Amino acid sequence: MRIFFNGRILSTFLVAAVAVLLLCATDSRAEQKRLALLIGNSAYKNLGALKNPVNDVDAMNRSLKNAGFDVMLVKNADRATMGRAIDEFGEKLRGYEVGLFYFSGHGLQVDGINYLCPLYMSIQGQSDVQYEAVDAGKVLAKMEDAGNRMNIVILDACRNNPFKRSFRSMRSGLAQMDAPTGSFIAFATAPGNVALDGSGNNSPYVTNMINNMDKKGMTIETFFKQVRRGVMRDTNKKQVPWESSSLVGDFYFAGKGASGSSSSQASSAPAASQQQSAPAPTPAPAPRPKPQKSKSQQAMDSLLN
Repeated sequence: MRIFFNGRILSTFLVAAVAVLLLCATDSRAEQKRLALLIGNSAYKNLGALKNPVNDVDAMNRSLKNAGFDVMLVKNADRATMGRAIDEFGEKLRGYEVGLFYFSGHGLQVDGINYLCPLYMSIQGQSDVQYEAVDAGKVLAKMEDAGNRMNIVILDACRNNPFKRSFRSMRSGLAQMDAPTGSFIAFATAPGNVALDGSGNNSPYVTNMINNMDKKGMTIETFFKQVRRGVMRDTNKKQVPWESSSLVGDFYFAGKGASGSSSSQASSAPAASQQQSAPAPTPAPAPRPKPQKSKSQQAMDSLLN
């Protein structure tokens, strides 16, 4: 009796363990090691303080951790601090499959190159930017060097150029960036346009990202399409997010979720069975033959005709 009882416990345990393993196998988060670097700069002195970048990285930190990311979080950083964080991120990323970089703060473009603005920038002219700001291309280069499978760059840094009066280039926002193979680049607004800081606790862009990040079965392309719709709605189409992608595989923030194929097959099955069990239509009755005439009737017809 005791051996039978222990066997039942062991069997129950094995069934539960297999169920957990199968559940994890269907969730892409369990299959991937994910690392994110989030930088949010709000406390600018000479560029104009921003309300939401620090709030934005805090919100993204919570959502990305729920999505299975290990997170490096940097707030109100100067150029040296940003550079060290990006270097450390690149080194750590070698042990991960998916990398994500998010920046919120002031950003500007000079001669088609995008720069992320640290705190305490000292700019007298356009030529100073490359020495005072951080080239966004450095982030992509570090991610490429890591050699991981997939990289995501999200730039919520398209505010107005605070130095544009002293710059030869008067372009607003950020310039277009081509995504290297296996990467996805998302901008809070279209190239050359300006993003809004927002009147709430988060920017419209981050608000819509965190509202969609826990939805299963949503590929990254569908995710950002939903974000774009929400931002356009919330800003009365003044801000239209934009992406550049060269991904060769699928990515899900919240996991793949249940497949809809089985449900579609199940829904179609009853219809098929109903068609098979339907009775065959009753054939139409054959026409009744006309009665034959007698010889006298035939003779009468010949006389009349």
